[in-house]
Amino acid sequence: MTYYKFMTNNYLGNFEHKDISNYPIYSVTEFSYSIKKIVESTFRYIKIRGEIFRPSFPGSGHVYFTLKDEDASLSAIIWKYNLSKLKIKPEEGMEVICSGKITTFSGQSKYQIVIDSLELAGQGSLLKTLNERKIKLSKEGIFDSIYKKDLPFLPKVIGLVTSPSGAVIKDILKTLSDRFPSNVYLWPVSVQGQGSSEEIARAIDGFNDKKNYYYIKKPDVIIVARGGGSLEDLWAFNEEVVVRSVFKSSIPIISAIGHETDTTLIDFASDFRASTPTQAAEKIVPNIGNLKTKLKELNTRLEFSLLNKMNIAKDKLKSLVRLFGKPEDAFSEKSQTLDYLIRDLENNFDKFFSEQQNKIKQISSELSSPDMLINNLESKNNILKNKLKSAYEKIFFEKEFNLKSLSKLLESNDFQKVLKRGFTLIIDKNDLPVKLSSEAKPNSEVKIKFYDKIRVAQLKN
Repeated sequence: MTYYKFMTNNYLGNFEHKDISNYPIYSVTEFSYSIKKIVESTFRYIKIRGEIFRPSFPGSGHVYFTLKDEDASLSAIIWKYNLSKLKIKPEEGMEVICSGKITTFSGQSKYQIVIDSLELAGQGSLLKTLNERKIKLSKEGIFDSIYKKDLPFLPKVIGLVTSPSGAVIKDILKTLSDRFPSNVYLWPVSVQGQGSSEEIARAIDGFNDKKNYYYIKKPDVIIVARGGGSLEDLWAFNEEVVVRSVFKSSIPIISAIGHETDTTLIDFASDFRASTPTQAAEKIVPNIGNLKTKLKELNTRLEFSLLNKMNIAKDKLKSLVRLFGKPEDAFSEKSQTLDYLIRDLENNFDKFFSEQQNKIKQISSELSSPDMLINNLESKNNILKNKLKSAYEKIFFEKEFNLKSLSKLLESNDFQKVLKRGFTLIIDKNDLPVKLSSEAKPNSEVKIKFYDKIRVAQLKN
């Protein structure tokens, strides 16, 4: 620590002299101005380390707080126009190194430092601030798993929040191109330094703003990425404004900040934390080569399954044909029977007609009046013809009716229709029907054929 000695005799005189009658008389304003001149001329620019105590943020936009250590305190002020230029924002308990100008405030007769630069004092202070902020946000439920959103499969549009320069964006785009080419919208931001946290928050909010969908398609997922660095380098991703933007995003967010060992607060608020930017790209898109291989494998399995089912159906059909015979064979047999009946009927009719003619001739020869007899016989013959015709038609229709009945009976005995009526067929492992109970051995497996499908069952004693 540097100590300063002040020589003030030129202004105040020597108080060891008892005779002060010749000392000049100062007004309060003059005296305050003299002190101000001495202080400002002695300490033109200084750096002071201390802890921020009771920061105040009035409507003027300035910031007032006390800078203290174990034994002393110093008033501090940050003018509004300098506040936006600072790397960090002053918070209660934060250990900082302040750079600025020492001056006095005449209105309260006190000295103070006007700060134009503010930085955190060491790794320990950063970790303390980080832990306190983590506890605060955790109590609000921002890190709760119930708010995590599922990542989409094969996103059509990917939003990327990162620096437009550097290796990060190149690694992500190359990984996406190699695995599964996708549409990527880049929202360029600063990932370090003054105002970077506000830029990142605006980018996340911008991707979620419906007004922007007139110019771009809504992303299915957002990647917030940055390369590795120190805790100070990654500090923008620990700011509340960024964490809260990640939490309220309706679009799933993947955080890919730094290396695998680096952890920031947005890692806890995001829906998925990737150890590296490359892993983030690998997470959201599959390998197109693996997908093609998988699809080919599934197609082969499907073809094999369909072919196997067709072969099983053919074998079952053959078994049913052996069991019941072909329906067309049964119909053909009945049709043949009908043909024989019609032929016999025609032959009997010709024979009957010939016999009647012979009888007529015999009677005619015995009658004295052939014409009359012929007329009578013709009349009887006509009657007989009509009766014969009626008998013929009756027999024909009876045979036709019987044939149709037999056809319907045959159709009703069709294997599938029998099953449809509620019957089942028990088939052994060789797809042969089981006719006798003695063929059904205990504990053996059989197939039960229902109308719609086949079930496998095990017989019990």
